[in-house]
Parts: sequence; C-alpha cells; structure tokens
Amino acid sequence: MEKPNLRIRVNKNEIVWNEERGLFTFDGAPALLLWDSAVELFLNTIEEVSGTEVSKAVYEATFYRMGHLVSSYYQESKDIEQLLAEYSDIYKTAGWGSFTIAYYSFEEKRAVVQLKDSWAQRIFKNPNRKNTEVLLPSHWSGVFAGLFQQDMWYKVNKSQAEGEEFDEIEITPSSITPSKNIHELARQKEQQSIKELEEKVEERTEELSALVKELSSPIIPVLKGILVIPLIGKYNQERISDLLENALIEISRQKANYLLIDVTAINSVDEFTMFGIQKLIESVRLLGAECFMVGISSKFAIEITNTKLKMSEVRTFSTLQKGVEAAIELSGFELLEKKK
Repeated sequence: MEKPNLRIRVNKNEIVWNEERGLFTFDGAPALLLWDSAVELFLNTIEEVSGTEVSKAVYEATFYRMGHLVSSYYQESKDIEQLLAEYSDIYKTAGWGSFTIAYYSFEEKRAVVQLKDSWAQRIFKNPNRKNTEVLLPSHWSGVFAGLFQQDMWYKVNKSQAEGEEFDEIEITPSSITPSKNIHELARQKEQQSIKELEEKVEERTEELSALVKELSSPIIPVLKGILVIPLIGKYNQERISDLLENALIEISRQKANYLLIDVTAINSVDEFTMFGIQKLIESVRLLGAECFMVGISSKFAIEITNTKLKMSEVRTFSTLQKGVEAAIELSGFELLEKKK
C-alpha cells in the first residue's frame, strides 16, 4: 500500500514530501533540499575551476535569470505590492532569510530592497569573498527586470559583511545585463589571448632574428691572416649593418690581411646587396686589408655586370678553394701535398 504524501503548510506555502518516490515539491513545483555546506562547496568549485572573473559573470547571470524566472510566475498579477508581500513569505519559508521592500516605484522603475540573515550572508562569512556579494543583488535585479519589463541592475548601498544591520540593494534601470557582461568578459578574454599570442610571436620572432643574425654571416678564420665570410639570402639595412660591424671587428681583432667574400649561396643579385658588398670592400680597405670575391657563378657574373658595383680593383674567383689558395700564396705561405 502506497504511503500518503506528507503535507506541511507554512503561511500560504505548501510543502509536500512523497516518501516512496523521494520527491519534494514547494507550492506544487519540484524542488531540491541542499545543505548550506553543499551550496558553498558548489559555488567554491565554480570559482576554483573558472577563476574569479568568469565565476563572477556566471553568478550574476545565473541568479539574474533565477530572479527573472520567479517574476515570470506572477506575470498575470496586477497588484505588485501584494505580489511582493507573498514573495516575502516564500522567501522566508524557503530559508532565504527575510527581506523588506524599503522603497518601490513603478513610475520611477526603482526599488530598494533590504535583506537580513540571507543564505548568502549565512554561508559566506569571509568578507574577502567579493564574488559572493553579487548573488542576491543579481537575483533581485532579475526579479524587478521581470516586473518592470525592462533591463535593471543593482547597486549595493549597505552590507552586513561590513557591520551594517542589513544588506541594502538599490535596483534601477540600466544598460548593464548579464548577457552584456558575459559578452564583455568574452571580449576581454579574447583580447587577452590575442595579446598573449602577440607577445609569444614577438618573443619568438626576436629569438629567430637573433639566431638568423648569428648564423647568417659568420666570420670564419681559415689560416692566420685569412678570413672567410659567406653571404646567404637577401640583405636589408639591418643585415648589412651587422655584416659590416662583424667583419670589421674580426679583421681588427685577428689582424687579418684578407677577407674572402663568398657569394656561392647568393641566388640572385639586387642593388641593395651589391651596395652592401661595395661598402664592405671599401671599409675593409680602410683597415689595410684586401677583399676577394669567391664562389662567382656564370649567372652571378652576368648579373653583376648590370649593377653599379666597381669590380675592377677586386680580385674574383669562381670557387672558394681558388680564393683561399691565392690568399695563402699572397700571405707568403705555400701549400704542399704530403708525401705518402
């Protein structure tokens, strides 16, 4: 035999337990009982997983919509003051604490609500938990947004957490809505992600630039007084400046007499690269050293004749090997094949 439902009436509110099915209703609507500690754990977990900014937006949106849902149950009511009085009973019966409507004006679309011993105040006693202060103010913004049929938002005038006798929330028309807050938060997160990405790209670019700078034109010592500098790729103002600086520093440091400019890896000739080579040759001469151009292909030879590079006083060689042999000979050394 099925057990009868247990019914309790508190003021005008009816609470019904169906023991066999494990169901609980509040004024005919399915409901759920939770311990304060369970609610606290649930909200703390949201904040822990989502972070402070996101959880604040979630709290505001959730409780605003809950308030809007409450007001939708009373859309047919013409007497809003009577409706609020009935809602006060529901509020207390459901364990939400007590509230007083200190001021209300449908014409001004403005209301002031005073809350005392609310469940949020009861659960979250840490005054540093600023995110939890938005729960009930957002809820009441949703309630009056539904009653006034326009966007409303809150301002907290007083707080029990700061020693006041009650929480006082002022509800007024506003362009602020949870949806806009979520959109703004998403935009901020997107901008932050873009900024972080740009910083990573910039950092990576700097690393790659430093690596390219280090590897693009290394100064290679061959023998005493003889250096080789291979040219690779295209050159801009920055690479030309680095090329000149590194070459002149190494010639002075190693007291070199010959610098072999290896153009084997240059696939095409452009005016800027030729200008850089010309400056390098002239600068090296000022230090009393001489430049050779080596690795000149037939294609490079044809292209170079169409530029303004003055090659009449520069010794050129088709391969690096021939250039090195000439520099060795001019340095007073002789290459001999080892006897087997």
